[in-house]
Amino acid sequence: MREWQHAYKAEHGHWYHRRYAAQQREYDRRRYRERPHWRVSYPAMGSLVDARRRARVEAASGMEAVVPAEVYARDGWICRLCWLPIDPEIAWPSPMSASMDHIIPLSRGGLHSMINVQSAHLSCNSSKGDHLAVERIKL
Repeated sequence: MREWQHAYKAEHGHWYHRRYAAQQREYDRRRYRERPHWRVSYPAMGSLVDARRRARVEAASGMEAVVPAEVYARDGWICRLCWLPIDPEIAWPSPMSASMDHIIPLSRGGLHSMINVQSAHLSCNSSKGDHLAVERIKL
């Protein structure tokens, strides 16, 4: 891939991804304006997704309550996926905001308890998805 990018730059005088990124951003903006979020288009489906999530959390809950602030303090405000610090001042929509990650995901039978949660950046948690941390490492 890198050879192709260098060949493209030699032929066209600029990197391919820069021009494409601007076009992609414009396409994303246009698509966002034209299509509402799926929760707006399908409100019943959003309720169903939320209900399924609540049921998984309830089924996986141990006897102890999980308090996010206690998890972040226990982990020293360090993301346990990328090992970079988490800024407590950053609010939720930001990719670098704090979130709780289930070490063994609920969808794989993990518990919603203090021993199965860790602090993570929202972007790290989203990229991990429902995989185990060891599955993310390419051997």
